[in-house]
Amino acid sequence: MKLLTKVKIINWHYFWDETIEVKPLVFLTGANASGKSTLIDALQIVLLGDTTGRYFNKAAMDKSARTLRGYLRGEIGDTIDGGFKYLRNGRFTSYIALEFHNDVDNTDFVMGIVFDSYEDGTEEHRYFCLDDKIPENEFIINKIPMDYKTLSKYFNEFYKEKYKLFDSNRSYQDFLKKKFGGLKDKYFSLLKKATSFNPITDITTFITEYVCDPQANINLDILQENILEYKRLEEEAKAIEGRVNDLEEIENTYKEYLKNKKNLTISQYIVERCDLERSKERLKAYQSQIDKNKERINQIDLELADFSENLASLNRKKVALIQDKASNSTQKLTEELYRTKNETLAEIKEIEQTEKNLIRTLTLTLDSYINASKGIVDNLSDFDVESVEEDKAEEIIALVEESKKTYSYTVEFKSKYLKDLNTISKDVLDSLKSIMLSFKQKVSSLAITLARTISNIDKKIRALKDEEISMKQGQKPYSAVLVRIKNELEKMLEEKYGKHIEVNIFADLIDIKDMSWSNAIEGYLSGQKFNLFVAPKYYIDAYNCLKKLLSTYQFYGTALVDQERIIERDYKCENNSLAEEIITDDEGARAYCNFLIGRLYKANNVVEARNYGNGITKECDLYRNFVLTRINPRLYQESFIGRALNDRFFIEKSNQLKNNIANASLYRKLSELITEANNLEILSSGDIESILKDINKLNSLDGLKATLDYVNEELSTHDTTLLESLDRRIRDVEEDIASIEKDRETSLLEKGQLNKEIQTIIDEKMASEKQNIKTIEDNLNSKYDPFLVNDEALPILNKQLEEKKSILEIYQSFSVSSSRLLYTVNSIFSQLTRLRRDYVSKYHLTYQVEATNNDEFENELNDFKEVKLPSYKEKIEDSYHKATQQFKDDFIFKIRGAIEDAKDQIENLNVALKQSLFGKDLYRFTVKPNQQYRRFYDMLMDDLILNIEKDETEFVEKYKDTMNELFQQIVDDGNNDKKNNELIANVEKFTDYRSYLDFDLIVTNKETNEEQRLSKMIKKKSGGETQTPFYIAILASFSQLYHANEEGNIANTTRLIIFDEAFSKMDPTRFKEAVRLLRKFNLQVILSAPSDKVGKISELVDETLVVLHDKNRSFVKLFAKE
Repeated sequence: MKLLTKVKIINWHYFWDETIEVKPLVFLTGANASGKSTLIDALQIVLLGDTTGRYFNKAAMDKSARTLRGYLRGEIGDTIDGGFKYLRNGRFTSYIALEFHNDVDNTDFVMGIVFDSYEDGTEEHRYFCLDDKIPENEFIINKIPMDYKTLSKYFNEFYKEKYKLFDSNRSYQDFLKKKFGGLKDKYFSLLKKATSFNPITDITTFITEYVCDPQANINLDILQENILEYKRLEEEAKAIEGRVNDLEEIENTYKEYLKNKKNLTISQYIVERCDLERSKERLKAYQSQIDKNKERINQIDLELADFSENLASLNRKKVALIQDKASNSTQKLTEELYRTKNETLAEIKEIEQTEKNLIRTLTLTLDSYINASKGIVDNLSDFDVESVEEDKAEEIIALVEESKKTYSYTVEFKSKYLKDLNTISKDVLDSLKSIMLSFKQKVSSLAITLARTISNIDKKIRALKDEEISMKQGQKPYSAVLVRIKNELEKMLEEKYGKHIEVNIFADLIDIKDMSWSNAIEGYLSGQKFNLFVAPKYYIDAYNCLKKLLSTYQFYGTALVDQERIIERDYKCENNSLAEEIITDDEGARAYCNFLIGRLYKANNVVEARNYGNGITKECDLYRNFVLTRINPRLYQESFIGRALNDRFFIEKSNQLKNNIANASLYRKLSELITEANNLEILSSGDIESILKDINKLNSLDGLKATLDYVNEELSTHDTTLLESLDRRIRDVEEDIASIEKDRETSLLEKGQLNKEIQTIIDEKMASEKQNIKTIEDNLNSKYDPFLVNDEALPILNKQLEEKKSILEIYQSFSVSSSRLLYTVNSIFSQLTRLRRDYVSKYHLTYQVEATNNDEFENELNDFKEVKLPSYKEKIEDSYHKATQQFKDDFIFKIRGAIEDAKDQIENLNVALKQSLFGKDLYRFTVKPNQQYRRFYDMLMDDLILNIEKDETEFVEKYKDTMNELFQQIVDDGNNDKKNNELIANVEKFTDYRSYLDFDLIVTNKETNEEQRLSKMIKKKSGGETQTPFYIAILASFSQLYHANEEGNIANTTRLIIFDEAFSKMDPTRFKEAVRLLRKFNLQVILSAPSDKVGKISELVDETLVVLHDKNRSFVKLFAKE
């Protein structure tokens, strides 16, 4: 057998350098806190191959929670700031080495571990095995323990091919089992439990933990998957019906969306078509202007011809007068005077009517501009321009100023020029046209700006309403994927632990004290404010779940904060740091804030931030890592931080919505105010030329009246000297000739100007407008479906035109309609997106929720309705048969096998106990069916099931009701009243073979044959009396594990057992019997107990070791027997 002979401990808590000789039966004692349990924990490190420390100090009832770091560094207390005081700091090396002797081949070997501890508090370790005794230097060179690298070189130099170093705890454990004699895995659990053995009151627990091998897990997932398949099919059928309902709602909403989108498309087409028609009207107007100019040129050509003819006539008249003067024909002169008088009277009447018409036309035009400009001035002069955006305010102010100018000019024009039309010149009319054009341009510009602004505001209103709906549902504007990941992580943890595990977003755990620092905090924390928090005990499981979710959603904008480690580090919030502005009652959130911004100082300016070396200003200037920068405003554009943020953010968004609605109303009112002004006509060049032509006619009125007066005078003085009369007439003709020559020059100049204007219109205005028309037409042809245009859009437009509506009226009407329809389409699409998103989230799909088509959802709807639902009945029936068969083949046989194994192992233990008389008593464990579940037990253990080949009717008929009852206990039968926790409890109960058995321990008096059941007397007798059978059973279990009473190589095993403070309630007689059995079982035992037991124990053992403690040192001394 292989016995422990020596223990070497270096730098392990209070043990600095200790070598301990070990005998087969050792009593380890010492005062409380002397280091007994510390020594036992060191032994377990090597014997179990486990460095986690989960088993440390268990026998001491966890009075002091030991850690591996605490043992290595020698933890001796706490510091004021919450840290720890240590005996050993910096870098050092620790050893635990156990030397064993193999008495079969008279060899020795060492199993041990070396720890290298570093200045930063971390450690590295390696297990090792040396096929020799502990080296003479006992792992110390020049009074310094060898570190791992030195040890490796040392072994390689002096023990070549006699040592082995292990890369992992697991590989060491596998090697240890072989080295100790081919032990089973049960060795580890049995040794741990024996070391920390506590009084036992439940026989079943003792049997399963100390006697029987662990039950092989029944793969509940596979079992339930097969058993529940038909149930799942039923539920899936119901779920598919639910999905069909959801998909039909999506389909109906999509149809509504398409209908409104078509109406929007029609409306948008009409608006763009009106733009085209308006452009064509402008082109037509240009052509009309050209035609008017050409017509005027033709008129000028006629006038020039008239001028030539009149000149010829006047010249002839002049010649005739000269001839008459020479012939002196009085009668002829009288007739000529009367003819002239009649012609002159007719011309005067025509010119006076022209004057009346011109005054009326100019009055109407001027009044329209006076009224429009006065209306704008009256309504907009007191308008609060600060209530609108700056660029709109500037346009409104400019329009008001232009309206005042227009009003003033038109009123002055009316009063000044309409009294005397002859004062109106071309320059005067050009100035009036310029005033009209400037006024109309300002009006049109503002009208277009208002239309665009109203459309943009309507979009903002829709977006704000969507945000308002989300906030009313208690949501921050988090990414939908982040919220989905958080919710699914909570669901996965709840499924694992059977209870709700809360997952929090960092931003929801903290508040900001001074909101003037809000932008700086939001911007600096950036994406870290979206990190997740979960209780430390669930951290690793939560991360494993989160990792899958991040991969599934391809979203990496969050992480899981290890608040336990951050809290351990105890990061401080420095004075005047940004962390002072954080309010939270969550310990982990506070620690994380201190870590992130506890050393980032608040500065009033960049100079101060630079002087800090790590500073930030309220304006988001950041000095860090020797760099000055400014935080991107996008990072704090939206607020997320704050437990009370929802209310604040909701009020902010509500105010924005109210302001936008008010602005939309205001801008619509403005648009209505300028609509009349936008419809005014501007004087064209043709209009001006026509007016000037009429005024030119008026200029000849005085001459005509003078001629009439002259004729009348001539007629009245007909008897005057004829010669004088002829001379005056000659002079008049000459003056008329000069006037016509002047008019002829004026007409030629006008003709040149008209030709130049025609060329400008053709080369510049018409060319530009034609290009614009082509662009619009190309856009209309490429953007809109010709069938929709011809079948629906154009008929609507034509109907509007038939109702005598102007293109401008149609444009304005359908612009408003387009805005409303756009809002409706976006609202319906938002509703459609929400329905799709809910559906995709609910069923974990990756469909495109914002796609403009509905193909994926429509295909799924058709697939469910036409394919899947009809096939489910057949599948459900087939699955029920398979599930029942699986239940019998898998579940029943596994439980039956576990019961049979337990019986065999207890029987083997009883064989060992039968040879272990303790005083007068023999012990024997019993196992029998649990009467509460006897019906299940009988079914499980009925051999009839073993005879089943193909025909299982007999077994099914015999246990049909029992099977159904058990079946209902371990699977969900669809009864909504059965809670999940109850189902889990039932599964745990009925998949555990112990539920079907009752265990007991029979104590038989060898002399009287009287039997007692321990279950009856365990609460009545003393602790030592009731615990003795369990100690005996443990010894028997170890004897079996170590093959202690067998022969041959199989018995060449280690025999070590450790009891920490065990046998404490045994009286001397019982203890003496226990020692006798230990020797009979050929076991090596280290028995730890308080020093008050020395007297009764030391005489019975091979060696008594006393652990002593002096200041900061523990050491072991051999107890000297008196």
